[in-house]
Amino acid sequence: MAGWLLIPDWGVISITIALMSLFITVLLQMVAKAFSLQSLNMWVRAEYAQVAVSFLIIFFALAMLTAGNQVAGDITYDVTRASGNIPLNQAAANNLRDPSRIGQAYLDKLTACESTMYYTIFTLNFFTEFFSGMKLNSLGVEDIGGGYAFTGAVSLYHYLANNLVYLALFNYIQYYVLQFSQYVMLPIFLPIGLILRAFPITRGAGGLITSIALGFAFVYPISYVLIVAMMPNAGAICSQIDLTKAEVQATHSDPCLNNRGAQAEKYYQLKSESGRAHGIATFFEESLNIFFLQSLIYPFVVLIMTFTFIRQTSSLFGADLAEIGRGLMKII
Repeated sequence: MAGWLLIPDWGVISITIALMSLFITVLLQMVAKAFSLQSLNMWVRAEYAQVAVSFLIIFFALAMLTAGNQVAGDITYDVTRASGNIPLNQAAANNLRDPSRIGQAYLDKLTACESTMYYTIFTLNFFTEFFSGMKLNSLGVEDIGGGYAFTGAVSLYHYLANNLVYLALFNYIQYYVLQFSQYVMLPIFLPIGLILRAFPITRGAGGLITSIALGFAFVYPISYVLIVAMMPNAGAICSQIDLTKAEVQATHSDPCLNNRGAQAEKYYQLKSESGRAHGIATFFEESLNIFFLQSLIYPFVVLIMTFTFIRQTSSLFGADLAEIGRGLMKII
């Protein structure tokens, strides 16, 4: 944080850029009046509006950084406390109502929950897949083995594990998008956008970059934490998964299958626990719906909201997306 009026460093840099734009505009107006250049004088008057827009952008960003983030964090904290969403409530309490940090902390816990589920499925599948691959061929009779009893369970475990890998991957992507937005959008993208907006020839690109900076710095994290706070609670499911992991680990803690007696014992144990294992797998399969919402549907909705904000505000900041699109098509 900078010492001047407790404004962040990026805020000081952005205000300096806006003041320099104002200074250059004033100089150009002085030149226009000194040499009676009416066309230049009319152009400079129009530029004052663009300088004013730059200051409004900076003030908006500073207001959102303080009041906007605080309000979003308070809403998240109050809603999750009432709904019992403990992971998100703890994330909101421990991160000073900062939506970007709240989102990252919550995604950490969500990924850990999915990791626990994956470990539990791996433990259940370890012995099941071992016996599903065993076969007995006696005197030319068709192979008989554990595949008849366990192939269905193994397929279900593989299905669950594959989905969890992709869900965890999407969570990591969201985590790093939030982290990238937190450390790059305001400190780097916003000043670059303001610099480009200061020159008429690059104003379109500057307006687009400014909109992207504001969209991913504020709209994306705030929308994400508010949607997660108001939607179905994954915390209760994660608590049940933790209990299930402990139970499964205690039951299948001995992986030793190096003699026939141990193999037979584990085989009959698996057969006797087939109903229980199927119940656990069914619970995990039903729980995947919540994780699909958390990892795919909610981020997709948030991206739509973010890009809608960028699309609507970029034209206000001087960008012409239609012209940019035509230029990209010509390049392609």
